[in-house]
Parts: sequence; structure tokens; C-alpha cells
Amino acid sequence: MRLKTLMVLVAALAMAPCLASAQAPRPAPATPPTNMTSSTFGDWVLRCENLRAPASGRGCELLQSLQSERGQPVAQFALGRSQSTDPMRLLVLIPANITVATPILLQLADRAAPITVSLRACGPRGCVADADLNAAQLSRIRAREGQGVSGARLEYRNAINAEVVLPFSTRGFGQALEALALEGF
Repeated sequence: MRLKTLMVLVAALAMAPCLASAQAPRPAPATPPTNMTSSTFGDWVLRCENLRAPASGRGCELLQSLQSERGQPVAQFALGRSQSTDPMRLLVLIPANITVATPILLQLADRAAPITVSLRACGPRGCVADADLNAAQLSRIRAREGQGVSGARLEYRNAINAEVVLPFSTRGFGQALEALALEGF
């Protein structure tokens, strides 16, 4: 399911004109297919899908989308794991206009050390970065839940070395994480 989500995220970013006018996250209005369910928790969407052969069972993930003032996709965050025993993984999709010499950071409002998000691949339509999140990091994010879009931010530098700061909303994060756990993830 992660690969399918990644492909959808890359396709969505192909339409993103720029990051200059990023605004607070908005849930995607798309109607899920019948084998897919979704629930919204603040700025996070829990999406679950019944898997088809050769895989079986159910796959679930948390999603947050950032859109420009014109409603165009700017960035997306996905959080989930393949099995309940795997570490929780944050996937980030951002435009390809990025400097790779500077790390991508998820900075929480608690002023503690940021979470490093590792760049994995870039293509003409976007870059994918990820980070395994441990229980302490998830707790730090949950603790910022009441701060909404000011609870955390993703920071990186673009191709001309200008700082890019994107909101990472924590609104609804705790409830969404609990719902993901109830699904067995």
C-alpha cells in the first residue's frame, strides 16, 4: 500500500506550481473506492484499504496534505507501518526543487532536537524522504496536538539554498494515531 500511496503522492505533486504560498493542511475531498475507508481526525486522515492478491488483509495509514492558496498540492505526509511490529514510518513528499546537502528536519515546537527526515529519491515530479519514528518521538508530536499548525514544521532548503518551512499540523494527531492502533497498526 505504501508504494501505491507514494505513486499517488508523486502524481499529485506534478501539479504543484510552487511552495511559496503554502497554507494550513486541508483533508482531501476525494471519495474513496468501496474497498477503501477513511476517517478524518483534525488535519489527519486515516485511510484503510482491503489488500488484493498476492497480499491479503488490510493496510492503513495516516495522511496529511498541504495545499497552496489555489488548492494545488504542495506536500504530503504519510505515517504508517506494514505490520504492528514494524517501526512507525513517516513518508514525506515534497517538490524536486531541493538542496540535498542540507538535511530535512521535522522541528517540533518543544525546541528539543529536530527529527531528521532522510531523502530517499527524487524525480522530475518530486522527492521522497522518510524517517522511522520511535515511541518517544511520537509522544513528542502528540504533546503538540493542541498547537495545530504551529505544533511542528518541516524545514529544508530549495535549489537556490533558500529556506523552505512547511507546516506539519499536529491537530488531531493523537486521535488519528489511536485509530490507527485500533486497526492493528
